[in-house]
Amino acid sequence: MVSGSFVWLALAALVALTAAGLRFYLPLAWSVFVRAEGAVATSWIGKADAAVALVLVLWFASLGHDALAAEGDRSIEFRHIIGGAMTYASVVVFLLGILVYRGISPARTFGWDALGFSGALGRAVVCLLAAYPLLMLVQAMVFGVSGGNVSSQDVVEFLQAAESPRDRMAVLAMAIVVAPLAEEFIFRGYLYPVGKKYFGPFLSTLVTAALFAALHGHMASLPALFTLALCLTLSYEKSGSLLVPTIMHAVFNAVSVIGILFLM
Repeated sequence: MVSGSFVWLALAALVALTAAGLRFYLPLAWSVFVRAEGAVATSWIGKADAAVALVLVLWFASLGHDALAAEGDRSIEFRHIIGGAMTYASVVVFLLGILVYRGISPARTFGWDALGFSGALGRAVVCLLAAYPLLMLVQAMVFGVSGGNVSSQDVVEFLQAAESPRDRMAVLAMAIVVAPLAEEFIFRGYLYPVGKKYFGPFLSTLVTAALFAALHGHMASLPALFTLALCLTLSYEKSGSLLVPTIMHAVFNAVSVIGILFLM
């Protein structure tokens, strides 16, 4: 049985870590949203990008609405994971094709080569460590408001029930490789800068974060995923390299999957 002193110590540690996380992200948010000092460029964006972004936003909004509406009434199967990966890959290839056709270098535009992997990894770890206490606090608040009655995500239930290595490997590949690469490119790399150019960084961050969270189709995870998306966007603005939020996303998913497999 957990002692009262341990609970209070854990709460004190969470408060201290949350304060440290806020100390990291709030000045960064002020710099990006108020002083407009972010490092994400928008000079490469044209009218064609605005049209493509609008279509994607409407499509993702529809998918997110359907996913949330169907929560609890659907089950994940292997074919759904493969289909999701193929859909993401198709969108990424389409967007990359548009950029390359116009003579725009994705590596230079998204800062993939700006820091190098080791530099991006170091920044990603720092940004993720600062984000974790905020995510834990938000999820604890959701848990408290719901009275502890929080259902698991469909993909979590699929992973816990998976009996074949094929199913586990599919989830691992999707969570650690496909989703971080595709979602960061689509939401932070493409949609966010387009929205930033026409509506400003604050509104663009809110919209892309809301779409990102809704697409996961789990109401109880919405606040935490929204918060994660905010941190990913701010880390991109701080570093100027999309590699930083991509690594953050991959590590976050890897830690989550390991926790599901070995601790739940």
